[in-house]
Amino acid sequence: MHALLALALLQALGYLVVKALAGSSLQRFERWGLSFGAGTGILSFGMFVLAWQGVPLRPANLLALAAGLLGIAALGTFLRARRIRRSRVARFEAGPSAQKAVLRGCPLSALEWVSLAIVGACIVVVFADAASQLLLAFDARAIWGFKAKVLYYEEGIYNDAFLDADRLHAKTRYPQLIPLAEAFVASITGGFHEPALKLLFPCFYVALILLVGSELRRVFDRRCALVATSLFASLPAFTINDNGGAASGYADLPLAFYVTALAVNLFRWLETKSWDRLRLAFLFTSLAAFTKAEGLALVAIVFLAAAASAWLLQGWPVHSLWPLAATALAGLVSLAPWFSYRSNLPIVDEDFPKLLALGNLANGVGRLPHILRSFGREFFLKPHLWSLLGISAAALLVWSPRRVVRSRFAVFLWISALYSVTLTAIFMVIPWQLEALFPVALTRLMMHVAPSLFLWICFELGDTMTSNQQVPPWISQQG
Repeated sequence: MHALLALALLQALGYLVVKALAGSSLQRFERWGLSFGAGTGILSFGMFVLAWQGVPLRPANLLALAAGLLGIAALGTFLRARRIRRSRVARFEAGPSAQKAVLRGCPLSALEWVSLAIVGACIVVVFADAASQLLLAFDARAIWGFKAKVLYYEEGIYNDAFLDADRLHAKTRYPQLIPLAEAFVASITGGFHEPALKLLFPCFYVALILLVGSELRRVFDRRCALVATSLFASLPAFTINDNGGAASGYADLPLAFYVTALAVNLFRWLETKSWDRLRLAFLFTSLAAFTKAEGLALVAIVFLAAAASAWLLQGWPVHSLWPLAATALAGLVSLAPWFSYRSNLPIVDEDFPKLLALGNLANGVGRLPHILRSFGREFFLKPHLWSLLGISAAALLVWSPRRVVRSRFAVFLWISALYSVTLTAIFMVIPWQLEALFPVALTRLMMHVAPSLFLWICFELGDTMTSNQQVPPWISQQG
């Protein structure tokens, strides 16, 4: 019961923050989807700031922090409701078209009920899996669980476990959003009960489903949106994958959520020029970078893809892109306490800024064939993890490469492509045997951009079918 209270606090905080930042310019399910990740990230960073200032992370202090953040968020929501009336853009984004409004009032068809049942079954399976086991996966224990335990029992970040290089543990310089959230749940529940801590991750899974589903609903009617959402929710990499799935206790799914939230809000800003979207992008820039080391690279990639889409595809002059640069800079500057603390942490793992030197990249060229084959196997030969995700993306590219690369939805494809290039460069220089690394790491790394790739496939497929008289044969043959 105490664990549910902790999760409810995170959801309530996030809901008020999202409401204060974006008002009514979001669809209802999108607002709910963004809320849990926003609340978890804000509270975790607030805990870090307390610890950075030397305030012990005791239950009383954490409850006071949560109450203070809830009060500030509620005040922000109240002030916004008084000052700002809905703009035309906000009404356009929040309200469905007349056709969708009619569909919303219609009873659910059999196909829609089946789609909802699939989503519900996947959620139940993930929650049951998470609540029935301890933290069993290696990284869940050695990285995130270990850090959470130190934060919970030491009540702070200034201790030998973090600062003494001789007390070696994995990934010493990883961001601490997830361990801090786990420590918060442990403080509320009164003990380090691992099944209760693992409930955080299914909540991120549900939030990601709501986010993806709300984006699909903007483009498709209710039936198509529900079917596509069920396909996304049932991706095995998220549901039954012990090595990084939604019940495993790994940080890859939370990072996937934050990256998707950032990408979606920047895409909607390109479409609407809404400052509400940039405010949300600022929030998720900070939280993505504070979730995992890969988050910083993904933040840069998402902003680069958005800027390239605005400049190359939509014809924006370069000087008009300053809001993107300002949002990215503000999001990273807000993490100054973390970067300051991180600079004092010992380096006992890979130092990628030094590894990614031209000389090392040149020496790693011989690894390229193996890397490319591994990517091919991951995308096309693992339906037990990705279903038909990679095959569908390849089919769309083959059918009309020029069109899909230059469409308004291409930003989601570019994010996936740029991240794959970045990972390729890292694999060329990393001091590990790739044969041992790929089976345990590649699927988890691709989870970070899988929602963006899925959205791109759905958007492009829908756009192709509605804008062209001719339907691709590989679609028509399936009915």
